[in-house]
Amino acid sequence: MIDMTKIRADTVGCEGVLHFNNAGSSLPPHQVVDAMVDYLRAEEVTGGYEIAAARATDLNAVYDASARYLNCEPGEIAFAVSAGDGWWRAFSSIPLGAGDRVLVGHSEYQANAFGWLQAREQGVVVEVVPNNPAGDFDVEVFEAMLDERVKLVSLTMVAMTNGAIHPAAEVGRILKASGSEAVYLLDACQAAGQLRLDVQELGCDFLNYTGRKFMRGPRGTGVLFARGDVHAKLGHSGFVDGRSAQWTTADSFRYAPDAKRFEFGEFGYGGKVGLGVATNYMLDVGIDAIAERVALLSGLLRFDLSAIPNVAVLDTGTHKSGIVTFDVGGMAAGDVQAALQAQGINVSTPGVMLAQLELGPRSIDAVVRAGVHYFNTEEEVARFCEVVAELR
Repeated sequence: MIDMTKIRADTVGCEGVLHFNNAGSSLPPHQVVDAMVDYLRAEEVTGGYEIAAARATDLNAVYDASARYLNCEPGEIAFAVSAGDGWWRAFSSIPLGAGDRVLVGHSEYQANAFGWLQAREQGVVVEVVPNNPAGDFDVEVFEAMLDERVKLVSLTMVAMTNGAIHPAAEVGRILKASGSEAVYLLDACQAAGQLRLDVQELGCDFLNYTGRKFMRGPRGTGVLFARGDVHAKLGHSGFVDGRSAQWTTADSFRYAPDAKRFEFGEFGYGGKVGLGVATNYMLDVGIDAIAERVALLSGLLRFDLSAIPNVAVLDTGTHKSGIVTFDVGGMAAGDVQAALQAQGINVSTPGVMLAQLELGPRSIDAVVRAGVHYFNTEEEVARFCEVVAELR
């Protein structure tokens, strides 16, 4: 059971705002900020290289903690500076040529879409797997679409504009059962920190997420999981430096043998320390307890919003996450956000340019997105709905 008194005390931001923008950037526990500031203060008086060597244990904590969360080896974890950074490092290393097929879902984010749209210009065939009537990634259609020309399956586990949880593990099982050699790249950006993620159950070759959302870590951080045996399927990466490879002779180089091949040597070291602390904090709270509370609060929020005249909840999918999207009739999403912010309430308004495949077919320009987390309360849900009900 989550100790809400402690969690709220650890979350200093709870004193000043009603924060329902956890799908954008969550409020970190003070332990995360304290660790980052402490590291930077030490760097200030010690020197960057020197403090990195002295604090190697703190810097490496993110690998061990992330591996515990994902049920993998620390050597399968790469530190990234964002979810998109990790995704692109994986994507750029997958050899794709004219005639190869890439299967994607409807919930792909713009940064990912740019990758396969560029590949399409090189003759790669990109096909969108439809959702079923419930709004889930259609695994039956997906299975029928598989053949030996499919080289990449790119799926987003949790939709950022409607909160649907897609059947990522079933996709992994289908790929394994079919004997497909396609690389399975799973974007868990909105799943990490609110749902259990076990890469053995998911069956993905790559999995990426950011630190700033439900992980409650700092901005400018992220994680890329790269399965140990995926390297045999990869070509050259578009991102290589002295961290990811060794310049072995004047005419040759060698990639790092593990997930470090996807890292650069320069990043915000304080942020890396902070993400390690945030991940361990999450593990101490317990991901199953977190998932249960997020499901409770988001279900309550959907129910209460649905009872408000002129408010339409826009979520789809059989299984739903802590992301709740809605529309207030007669008001633009941006105006709703501004009105709520004036009352000390944080939400976000992702638009169609971020999710063309998800929102475009539904003729939705933007949604109001409330992302609840385990540190939020039932009282905050009630207040939120009271304020929304008064909007005109």
